[in-house]
Amino acid sequence: MSSAVLYKRITGDIKELIDGGSLSPGAKIPSVNILKGKYGVSHITAMKVYQELSKDNYVTQKRGRGYFVRDAESFKQVKRTGNIGNFIRPLREYCLEDNYFNDINSGIQAASCEQRLNLLSSHSTLPLNHPPVNKVALEHIAKAMLDCADEVDGYLVDERISDEIIASMQRQTGKPMVIINRLTDLAIDSVTPPNCLGVRQALDVALRMGYSQFIFTRPGNRVSNNIDRYDTFIQFLKDSGISENSFRIVDDCSILPGEITIKRVITAINELKTQGQLLLFCCGDTFARNCCNMLIEDNLIPGKGIGLLSGDGFGYSKRFKPEIAALQSQPFEMGKLAVKALISRLSPDNYNKPRNITPEPAFTFGETL
Repeated sequence: MSSAVLYKRITGDIKELIDGGSLSPGAKIPSVNILKGKYGVSHITAMKVYQELSKDNYVTQKRGRGYFVRDAESFKQVKRTGNIGNFIRPLREYCLEDNYFNDINSGIQAASCEQRLNLLSSHSTLPLNHPPVNKVALEHIAKAMLDCADEVDGYLVDERISDEIIASMQRQTGKPMVIINRLTDLAIDSVTPPNCLGVRQALDVALRMGYSQFIFTRPGNRVSNNIDRYDTFIQFLKDSGISENSFRIVDDCSILPGEITIKRVITAINELKTQGQLLLFCCGDTFARNCCNMLIEDNLIPGKGIGLLSGDGFGYSKRFKPEIAALQSQPFEMGKLAVKALISRLSPDNYNKPRNITPEPAFTFGETL
């Protein structure tokens, strides 16, 4: 029998014991060694059982003591510290191009003040501003999270902290966490921009405006948000009956030299512009602005036959003329939602499964559609 089948069987057995009352609220569930001996499974498989039971809100971990059947009343009696561990990259100097995480931090601070919560930050998060974050830096962050575990009610966690670190912190602290700006397979909440709904909303508008040819410029860094936007773009075109001959993908826009990528975009434009009204979709504002300048230099006016859309809505899309049509990531609102999600997870009556939370999708036409 495979380990996947075994851990599901063990999880089901323990759930039956809890649902049937054999394991009452507050009772300790069988230890790793007991599960290994009874079912003949590995340590990893036994730990997956605990993770599954935690995800489904059957058990809670008590630091240093093990896993216990969840008891809502016991959670109501826990004394809260009124502090949040804010393990988000720190503020950096403001710039024209991108103040994304500065705005997320502003939203976190605003929501925390509104809820009369204190934020505990650590100098260990400084390397998060300079990816890739190395193993030593992540270990220092993990140590800082453990050091403040008794002083905080939960954690807000940066996208650049690995799932491996986050899972370890979950096990060792038993505190709720919210990841900001990426999805995760872990049993915790996440907050991201409204990537899927935003892309569908913008493309639906474009179709109704008569656009029939599409170019998608995909960054080389395959982060969660860019993957969501690309996958939604492809699925929307398929759902709308757009043939593969009517769109092009220009890859690695953030890795290859700019002049090379621009040439590839020009090639794609020349292949499609005679077939119908063309929309150029750039994942990021900076590349969208570069494409905008390129179009103007070639006497192609954005919004006049060739539309231009950005997936970010940061500074570069609106601080210069023409203002570029853009999805709105809404980082300030994301910061507020992250605090709200963590507060909700602290409630003794919250038995909901972890989920991805986004602001409502928003879209600005600018002057390039």
